[in-house]
Amino acid sequence: MRKLMQILTAIIVVLMFVPAQAHEGHEHGPVSMKKATEIALATARDASQKALPALDLPQLDKSWRNLPESAAQIVENGRGFYWVKIENPAQAKALYVRIMLDGRVDIANFSGVSTSSAATNPESL
Repeated sequence: MRKLMQILTAIIVVLMFVPAQAHEGHEHGPVSMKKATEIALATARDASQKALPALDLPQLDKSWRNLPESAAQIVENGRGFYWVKIENPAQAKALYVRIMLDGRVDIANFSGVSTSSAATNPESL
């Protein structure tokens, strides 16, 4: 009986680590500032091809599709997130994208203001 318990415990321990090892191709730590700007540019590119309802972002003009890396800059490095401002000179507009440290896009809008009262306006920096 004791041997059976040891074997079951060993199996449980192994199974606990399988999900953690089963996914590759992404970072496990907080995203870097460079990665945050890349994610923001990818979001603008995606929105230029179709609306992003999850972000309440309409389809953007095709001029957002091929903006250079220099068009994106971090305007706020907050606690747990980055606000990235993407300037599009062709439209004289700026898109603000809030990237969480896990790489998830939380908010994207033209005001740079979060819908929660705790967020600040990056434009005021």
